[in-house]
Amino acid sequence: MSEGEADFGLFRELCDAFNDLGSSDLDDPFTAKPFQYLHEDVELQDYPGIPGAAWHVGHQGALQWTTNLWESFEDFRLEPQEFVPGNRGRYVCITDTVGQGRRSGVEISLTAYAVVTVEEGRIRRIAITTDREEALEAAGSPE
Repeated sequence: MSEGEADFGLFRELCDAFNDLGSSDLDDPFTAKPFQYLHEDVELQDYPGIPGAAWHVGHQGALQWTTNLWESFEDFRLEPQEFVPGNRGRYVCITDTVGQGRRSGVEISLTAYAVVTVEEGRIRRIAITTDREEALEAAGSPE
């Protein structure tokens, strides 16, 4: 298995762990499975265009990111579709996001381009964009 394949596997496992996470798992959030894939200084970006979009830093920030999603959505899943290697530990993960608004009931389905940085065998940074070319450039991908 190449380093890129291993890193995509890491991202896919993170998404699976997030999708399987139950609210009771956050009683002691830092023992919850998704956190084992995140670097202690992880940086997570909200989907661009949502009101109040921000960056969340560290495990506490990752907890806030998760809580924000749970407050907004009744059902929410991350479904990685494609992985494009970049350089210096960066990759583009093309991910479908599906869910249903908690209050509105509106179903969403969108594609996000996550520029993922892997450091020390853990995910260090996830920057989100809605533009494939922007993501590829940010990751340093030759594609």
